[in-house]
Amino acid sequence: MDLKKDVKYVKGVGPNRVKLLNKLGIFTLEDLITYYPRAYEDRSKPKAILECANGEEALIEVIACSKLSDVRLKGKTMQRLIVRDETASCTITWFNQSYLKNKFEIGKKYKFYGKITNNFGKITMTSPVYDEDEKNFNTGKIIPLYPLTYQLSQNVLRRIVEARAKRGRRGFAGNFARVLIKRVQFKK
Repeated sequence: MDLKKDVKYVKGVGPNRVKLLNKLGIFTLEDLITYYPRAYEDRSKPKAILECANGEEALIEVIACSKLSDVRLKGKTMQRLIVRDETASCTITWFNQSYLKNKFEIGKKYKFYGKITNNFGKITMTSPVYDEDEKNFNTGKIIPLYPLTYQLSQNVLRRIVEARAKRGRRGFAGNFARVLIKRVQFKK
């Protein structure tokens, strides 16, 4: 793997994303693999709904109990989904996310990660990330959080980095180690 190769050759990176990556100082594969996360978020340990504390960010594994419904308030649209696990039910809420309309099926299992609110026994989660039960893009693992600006989302940058890592796993690990050694000026 040539680490000096332009980032435009990474799967999922077109001309517009190249410009956004360049604004972050990412021009080459080496720049991409050494663009370190600012933090990590552990989304790997599910909790029962009733175990979640008010204000806690948590992963819940639940079954959809309703279809997504739209509620209109003061010119805005709110989408609501009722979910349940073996301990309680929870109302999941999004704002102005009409694309979610057909994403959830009654009786199907999903994983949601977000902030839990418990107001006198009414448990809610607002604008969580989610995955279907067998998928693990947003949940079920430790997620890197990158310093971002310039209209580049966490999901987009994570997909780009993961695509590069999957494409060249063998060369990626060895080259990554060499870059780190060079960066910290480690002498053998």
